[in-house]
Amino acid sequence: MVKSDLPDLTKMSDRELEGFWEKHEPEEFEGWKESDLIFTRPPKKLIQLRLDLTDLRIIDKESKKTGIDRAQLVRSWVKDKIRVIEEGC
Repeated sequence: MVKSDLPDLTKMSDRELEGFWEKHEPEEFEGWKESDLIFTRPPKKLIQLRLDLTDLRIIDKESKKTGIDRAQLVRSWVKDKIRVIEEGC
């Protein structure tokens, strides 16, 4: 069933948009069409990091507690530190 009343998405927060699109598909709305727009991720560089076993155990414990993958957790910590450094400049 096609709906014609797409709400004003520009007034929604990111969280509201996420919730909206989790419940709906673009095809549900009149006038929807596929776009040529292609989203790409910015390039990233892989680095290796050697850690003491004690540090790794702490990271794994925090990873398990938060439910965040080990690499994502360490990446978020590094990004937080970089943000602090950039704000101090």
